[in-house]
Amino acid sequence: MSTNTAVMNAKLVATSPQFAQLSGRLDRLAGKVLLEQGRRLIAKSESGWQVDLAEVNHSSSVGIALLLDWLRYGQRKNKTIEFLNVPQKMRQVIEFSGLTDVFNLN
Repeated sequence: MSTNTAVMNAKLVATSPQFAQLSGRLDRLAGKVLLEQGRRLIAKSESGWQVDLAEVNHSSSVGIALLLDWLRYGQRKNKTIEFLNVPQKMRQVIEFSGLTDVFNLN
């Protein structure tokens, strides 16, 4: 599988300046591209940004690292980041890693 095909399996689509939908397979091949796309969208948002994860069908640890990077980037830009519909498997990794409070998944 080529890198381009893998990247295309994961998509980040902005539906408004404050809202985006993340879908597909979050792995090391897609992570770098998604990281930069997300940072650009965060920078363009006014005060906050929400990301719907309902269509994420697979996530390696890279997916968690990606979301964590977006949270930290948002903090540096004084913008709130909220993740909606976090898949159960991602929630389990977040909880196991002790990051529940960081991701505000209480």
